[in-house]
Amino acid sequence: MRALTPITLALVVSLGCADSSGDTDEAGDEIGVTDTEEGSSEDTTSSDSSDTVTDTDTSDTGTESTTGMESLCPADIEAAFPEAWIHGADCAFEPDIQVHWYDSDTVILRQSLCTNFEGPFMFMLFGEDEVLLEDTGAGGIAIAATVDAVIEEWLEAKGRASIERVVVNSHAHGDHVQGNGQFVGQPNTAVVGTSVSEVSSFFGIQNWRDDIASYDLGGRVIDVLPIPGHQNAHIALFDASRGWLLTGDTLYPGRLYIADFGTYVTSIQRMVDFVDGKEVCAVLGTHVEMTTTPGVDFEFGSTHHPNEHGLWLGLEHLVELRDAVVAMNGTPAYEVHDDFIIYPL
Repeated sequence: MRALTPITLALVVSLGCADSSGDTDEAGDEIGVTDTEEGSSEDTTSSDSSDTVTDTDTSDTGTESTTGMESLCPADIEAAFPEAWIHGADCAFEPDIQVHWYDSDTVILRQSLCTNFEGPFMFMLFGEDEVLLEDTGAGGIAIAATVDAVIEEWLEAKGRASIERVVVNSHAHGDHVQGNGQFVGQPNTAVVGTSVSEVSSFFGIQNWRDDIASYDLGGRVIDVLPIPGHQNAHIALFDASRGWLLTGDTLYPGRLYIADFGTYVTSIQRMVDFVDGKEVCAVLGTHVEMTTTPGVDFEFGSTHHPNEHGLWLGLEHLVELRDAVVAMNGTPAYEVHDDFIIYPL
C-alpha cells in the first residue's frame, strides 16, 4: 500500500468559521436518522452469501475533447450509467445490492432502498496492486460477499490469483460505515479508520484543511482531498484515470445537509480549484434523493423512488453549488436547485 507524499493546496478562499478540530461530528447524516454514530454499531452480517444483480456498461468511450486530445469521457457520459438503479420498486424481487461495471476496472454498488431508505452507493476502483472500496453501506446487507464476488470476477478476467484491498469511507456517518466490520481481519485487507486522525495517518495527511494526498493503487493514482463541512472527517476522491470526482455526501442529487457552513463553502471552493484544468467526466456522490422533475425531491425516509434522478452530476453542478453558497455571503439558507437542495442544519 503506497501513500505518496501529500501536497499543500493554496486555497483561493477561506470563508467563514472553521468546524471543530476534533474527530467527532455534531450532526447526523439525515434529519431524524437514529443511526448516525460515527463508525460505531458496525454491521457484522454474515458474508457467506449475498443477493445481487449485475449489469455491465456498453457505452462508447474515447471521444475527442475540446482540446483535440482523446477524452477520458464516454461520448454520452450519462449513458455510461444504468438507465435506472434499483429503487425499491418491488422488494419481493429486488436484490439487496446492484453491481454495475462502469468498465473492466471500475464498479459501482447500490444498496437497495428495501434494505435501508438511505440507498447508498459504493465504489470499487481497481489498480494493478490494490482495489479501493469506498464505503460499506448502511447495514443489513452482505457487502463483503458481494465485494468478494466482484474481486473474484476481476481476478479471473485478469488471470490473477489475488489483489490487496483497502476499505475507506467517504465520511464517518452510520449509513456509510456499517459494513466495515465485515472486512476487519480479512486476508490482504486494510480497513482505514473513520476519524480525522486515522484517515490522516493512513494517507499521510499532515494538515487536514490544507493537504492533498495521493494514493497509488498500482498504475492508478487516487487523490484524497479532505472536505469537511458535512462531516468533519469527510474526504473526496479524484480518479484522474476516469475523470471521476467522488464527493460523498458533500454533493449528490439530493438534500445537501451542511453541519458547518463556512467550512463547507471552503471545501466546495477547494474542489473547484483542485479540478481546474483537469478533465472531469463525472461528479458522483453517495445518494440520490431527487426525482426527474427539476427541484423536486422524495419525501424523507422514502423506500421507493419512482422516476429517480440519475447518479451522475457534472463539473457544472459543482460550480453551480460553489456559486450558490458563496453568494449566500456567510448566511446559510435553504435553497432549491434543479438537481440538488442546499440544506444547512
